[in-house]
Amino acid sequence: MLSLPLLRALAQERFSPEFADRFCALLKPRGQILSAARPGDEPVGVLGGEPLLPESVDWPVWDGHGPLSFVASLHCGRLSATRTGLALPPSGSLLFFYFDGQADNYETWVDPSVPDARSGARVLHVPDDVAVRPRGTPSPLKPYQRVPLRADPAVELPEITSARLYEPLGLDHATVSADPRYVAFQDAVWDLLGVRHQVGGDPSSIQGEVEYEVADFPEDWDLDSFDPDTPHFDDILAEAGRWRLLLQVASDRDAGMLWGDLGALYWLITPEDLAASRFDRARFTWQCH
Repeated sequence: MLSLPLLRALAQERFSPEFADRFCALLKPRGQILSAARPGDEPVGVLGGEPLLPESVDWPVWDGHGPLSFVASLHCGRLSATRTGLALPPSGSLLFFYFDGQADNYETWVDPSVPDARSGARVLHVPDDVAVRPRGTPSPLKPYQRVPLRADPAVELPEITSARLYEPLGLDHATVSADPRYVAFQDAVWDLLGVRHQVGGDPSSIQGEVEYEVADFPEDWDLDSFDPDTPHFDDILAEAGRWRLLLQVASDRDAGMLWGDLGALYWLITPEDLAASRFDRARFTWQCH
């Protein structure tokens, strides 16, 4: 997905400001893209650094493997005022931890298909009225570099050859399919697409839809032959459809984060667990190229 400011800038570069504004007005907001904060921004979260934890909260550990690395925190109050599409708590912070392999010389990885590995990733909610202080990273972990984050609206982006876009713009399919200006614009959009830090919206999956990696499928639901003739086809779709992206963290050079081959981390949660602030039930997966 792309942020609306980035897409608007591209449209204004290729078309008149009036056409660019009309084009962007047709796009449906879906979640928030996170990027490095600029001077004067009020950060909505942070990558890396030292987490702010209450004295009473122990550093998350995967038993038998070691401590988890602190990946990111999100300020719920600042994000809930934006269009995440998620029923985030009205206040407090969400802290995200992940066993990245530093603790055991990269011998172990968090396999989302193994229930025992779910302790390898954690989400904590820390209320605003609880006293916190920076917590030093335990040995042998090295913290990621701290990067404050800003949020911009992400947009659902159909191709410009979609009638939902070209008809309100007074265009036709033949024009947007053949006119070099529109063809070049679509190519430029594809070049910009990539995996970014994101809250809410549709995950930017790299190796298949991540919802299917965290969902609960009984053994007799045959996913290997997943098609409309599969006996549990509708059940499979319904179970995968329950999961919503909470946070997506891409590889980030500034933060010193590299997940495999330019991969990403994903935390997902059901609307019911989100509404009840049951963040211990959030599920984790990761993918890379």
